[in-house]
Amino acid sequence: MDLWSRKRDLIYFGFFAIHIPIILLVDAVPVLPSLLENSISLQLRNYYIHTFRDKFFEGPAPTWFTTFTWMELCYHLPISVWALGALLRDDPLVPLHLLVFGFQSFITSWTCLVEVWDWEDRTVAEKQSLTMLYAPYVALGAFMALDMFWRLRAKLLNLDKSKRE
Repeated sequence: MDLWSRKRDLIYFGFFAIHIPIILLVDAVPVLPSLLENSISLQLRNYYIHTFRDKFFEGPAPTWFTTFTWMELCYHLPISVWALGALLRDDPLVPLHLLVFGFQSFITSWTCLVEVWDWEDRTVAEKQSLTMLYAPYVALGAFMALDMFWRLRAKLLNLDKSKRE
């Protein structure tokens, strides 16, 4: 079955295609070696900071957020690149990998949102703007994890039935 007929997988493909440049040009900039800095990433990052006033990006980030950034670089980036090809060829390992990815994305993005709403030096409007950026990662992560759980469950239950017959 081709990707165009698998609507959820098509959404995931689009997400990963967008997610890769965001990681490299915005999110991971502080942990990348300076030789990888470029004017595009610095401009995008400065625009993001000035537009959204995201404290995670303004100054020294909390240690836990820096850890999330490293997870994004060391885990999200490789799995996102892999997922593009895997979704195209309908790789049987997609549900396993995207279950982990979805759950991890949900947890880390949810953690960021909870922290944003605890900031006392930001207005409700600023927090709402940041929520509009983080919430899609929360929602897609949760949806992806549940979707992959149900796909794996169906495969395992079918496999278990065939062993009993």
